[in-house]
Amino acid sequence: MAVVVDQEMRDLLIRLDQRVDDGFKNINAKLDEMNRRADGHETRIRSLEDWRTEVRGNAKGITVGWKVGSILVGALAGIVGYMGFQVALVPKKAEVKTETTIERSITVPAKAH
Repeated sequence: MAVVVDQEMRDLLIRLDQRVDDGFKNINAKLDEMNRRADGHETRIRSLEDWRTEVRGNAKGITVGWKVGSILVGALAGIVGYMGFQVALVPKKAEVKTETTIERSITVPAKAH
């Protein structure tokens, strides 16, 4: 009878060991999946932050370029004006071309002989 109890205890311990091992494998698999997700989120967040920084930098560059361009055009206009030149922006007059045919009949008196 002691041999039967020892065999049952041994089988019970083997099953318990297997369940514990399966549980740890399941927990480790879930942790690995969570780490992969976290890495993916970090990568996406970094790329969004880089994109935002790049867009802000481009917007600042455009603004600075616009300001510098405006200053240069204003300075050039001031220098030209100082020299006595004037520039006038006048819209081009529209030209309308039409073709008209005028027909007229003339009565010529006949010569008297």
